[in-house]
Amino acid sequence: MNKNPRDVTELLCELIQIPSVNPTGTPGTEGVNEDSIAHYLADYLKRIGADEVELMPVYPHRPNVRARFLGGRAQTSNGHVERIAFAPHTDTVSVLGMTIEPFKPRVADGRIYGRGSTDTKGPMAAMLWALKTWASSPQRAQSQNEVYFLGLMGEEAGNEGAQAIARDGSVPLDFVLVGEPTEFRVVYAHKGAIWIEVETRGKACHASTPDRGKNAINEMARFLVWFQSAFPKFLAKFKSSTLGSPTFNIGTISGGSKVNIVPDRCRIEIDCRSVPGLTHTAVLRFIQKQARQEGWTIRTRLIGYRPPMEVSPQNPWVQKLARVSRGLQTAPWFCDAAIFAQRGIPAVAFGPGSIRQAHTVDEFIRQKDLEEGVKRYERFLANV
Repeated sequence: MNKNPRDVTELLCELIQIPSVNPTGTPGTEGVNEDSIAHYLADYLKRIGADEVELMPVYPHRPNVRARFLGGRAQTSNGHVERIAFAPHTDTVSVLGMTIEPFKPRVADGRIYGRGSTDTKGPMAAMLWALKTWASSPQRAQSQNEVYFLGLMGEEAGNEGAQAIARDGSVPLDFVLVGEPTEFRVVYAHKGAIWIEVETRGKACHASTPDRGKNAINEMARFLVWFQSAFPKFLAKFKSSTLGSPTFNIGTISGGSKVNIVPDRCRIEIDCRSVPGLTHTAVLRFIQKQARQEGWTIRTRLIGYRPPMEVSPQNPWVQKLARVSRGLQTAPWFCDAAIFAQRGIPAVAFGPGSIRQAHTVDEFIRQKDLEEGVKRYERFLANV
């Protein structure tokens, strides 16, 4: 490993070479967990001038990284000290099915290829390079504020790293800038996610005598006919002036065990992208009420929840960031920013790269976007 990368491109290549795939699901590699990249980041942050660096265990071999940079006047000023954080996540999605070498970065045609190049090792590298410049700058010497770097584990499955920091509360943060590929737009509001499993139950028997059983797939078909018609009308009641209407998608379906057996169970998983005001409790009650009315034998279960986020565009830190951005926007996806906002800490997402390249089989970030990310982060830090 190169401990002294010459520029932000070399730094990103170093980060890509360290596998940090989220272990949830099918990682597609043995290179899982965030331990190795956390140790690399801790060492790098110490060398560029962080006053404190700490690895914070969340799960075994999966720590957060927390670094603190004091402004030159932070300890002598009698004024209010504000604390802002740069917070990219350190995990990546699975590498299964990738058409490029995921951990062998390649620079070609103005692009940097590799898993995490866009989501979010690219934004992370740009943040780190900007912090390196700021750490030895006159602006830091004159600042009375504190800047934190939070390398958050677990974003790609359960946001566990952000939850651990937000829950800990030992650092009263005033603003969190989450590193995500937003094409330099400040995402100040985004939808949440409600993931629900619905299971219909029947009675198994030999397929030659189906009248002796009860087909759970047929029950699911009846449920789906109703659901596809009724659920959009239900969601329309929760339309947000900022984020629009909630949406939904039926992502998986499974049922039966063999062609000559009447199936006794069928399951689907529903992804609902939520807005403020729509709760998972309301969705579950809506489905359960209809089931009772129709006499369906079904079971519903919440399998995942991510809160929506909406931060005031008038927040002073959002305004400072907006001045170095391409404007403000909302997003249909969710990220760690919502975890902090839910705790009353203003948070937004902002960074180089495009979300269209996230999770792709040939993930890349444009080199000029990466370099521009450094400049925009530096301009923001100049006003800290």
